[in-house]
Amino acid sequence: MLTQMRTAVDSARAATTAAATAAPSMMGSSKPSAPSEAPMTGMTAFHKPAESSHSRALLQLINELMAGVETRFGIKPGTLVERKLVRIFKDMPMDTLRDWVESMNACSPDHSEWQSLVENLTVHETYFCRDPDLMNMLGDEIMPHLLNLRKAQKQLQIWSAASSTGEEVYDLTFSALRAMQKAGYARLFEGKLVPEAGWGVFSFGTDISNQALRTAKAAIYGDLGMGSFRNLPDDWKTMFEDVKIAPANAMPGVNYFKIREWVRQCTRFERFNLMNNRPPVMGMDLVFCRNVLIYFEDPVKKAVQTMLARAMAPGGVLVLGASVQMLVPAYFESRLGKGGPWYVRNDTRI
Repeated sequence: MLTQMRTAVDSARAATTAAATAAPSMMGSSKPSAPSEAPMTGMTAFHKPAESSHSRALLQLINELMAGVETRFGIKPGTLVERKLVRIFKDMPMDTLRDWVESMNACSPDHSEWQSLVENLTVHETYFCRDPDLMNMLGDEIMPHLLNLRKAQKQLQIWSAASSTGEEVYDLTFSALRAMQKAGYARLFEGKLVPEAGWGVFSFGTDISNQALRTAKAAIYGDLGMGSFRNLPDDWKTMFEDVKIAPANAMPGVNYFKIREWVRQCTRFERFNLMNNRPPVMGMDLVFCRNVLIYFEDPVKKAVQTMLARAMAPGGVLVLGASVQMLVPAYFESRLGKGGPWYVRNDTRI
């Protein structure tokens, strides 16, 4: 999206007069010292009226665009996002930008233009075993609860509701298989953790980003200094195998590893917008929704938590980010473990 818009800016420059693009927008400059480049707040007499009018109109359109992002995806863009958009759009003729924003407002959230914009506004920074205390709590407290709950059905259903590039989904799957082995419901066979007859694990990952989902489905990760393996315990490494043929976008000198097939076969990924009040799956035993609700306002958080509760089976467990408040306590019983709070779905109907 950003590349497309920069291309549009270059095209628009060629079609407009030199006077229309000669002076930079005062809001778009990265130099803080010159008086003419001060932010809109605290404008001085050095600013020309035309420049002030252009800056106000630019900010108004960007705010309108950001409101569209919040309405469609729940994400409330902050000041850094606003500045980023100002830098991108500052040289675009106002009529061109206004027409584009109006056309965006007429599109559904599934339109490719919105998808491209959100790809550039969201951060997909994650890694394996991101929170060791939480992973320990998952194996020692949450999984035994769920296995005892589902020993008749012999099936665990897991949903990572903001799965990003897939690390969390594979963490959850591997944790479930290890817990099943500990409980006697899975065994190690030829280097694989294999559920006993009748038992199964289904892990479902969803995200708004098609780019992140492509990485998750490929299940190939590079061993960079601050990449996916920065916090990987030794006993987690059995989940991976060497990649003999590097991916097309491989970086020189970087080793790549792939999730083993016996873990991948338990997983599936799909695109899903958390603003949708109809869950993509039902009857979930374990739902993780971490590191995304912090970008939402409380009314949106409450709506998302209600949707998650709707997706869960009674007795299922919801895990939220450590700083996220439970806003629908009527549907859950709260428990505090060694790695933080977790919430057990009760029988209250939605």
